Amino acid sequence: MELKIKHEEYNALLKRKEVHAEVDHDGAGTPSRIDLRKAVASKYGAKPESVYIIDVQTNTGTQSAQCEVQVYDDPQMAQRTVPKYIQIRNLPPEERKRVREEEAKKAEPKAKAEKPKGQKPKEEKAKPETKAPSEAPKKEAEAK
Repeated sequence: MELKIKHEEYNALLKRKEVHAEVDHDGAGTPSRIDLRKAVASKYGAKPESVYIIDVQTNTGTQSAQCEVQVYDDPQMAQRTVPKYIQIRNLPPEERKRVREEEAKKAEPKAKAEKPKGQKPKEEKAKPETKAPSEAPKKEAEAK
């Protein structure tokens, strides 16, 4: 796996480097986000916790992937800035599964608590007026 930097820009407001890179992966599939994080972190001398792979795209039939990477100066700034779903994507598979299970458990009690509140009280439906048996034949006869 060979990493080539195509474009690099420093965002002073968010204290991060925004990097567009190309990864050549001859004879293998698209590299995982974990492998890419480690490669970018070693190239920039940063901790892997400060590196987030935003996007990886491999065109059909090619052996190179286009990557969008953000390298933060401070891991706490990254935690506040990077969306939660991207943070989860950049975790190892075992840890990602654990985090998703924890979130599901947190959401489950909320859903149960909201369920009784969300139900509307059943309103009694007005019964349609039933016609007296003596009136029904008269109207049918008038219609003819």
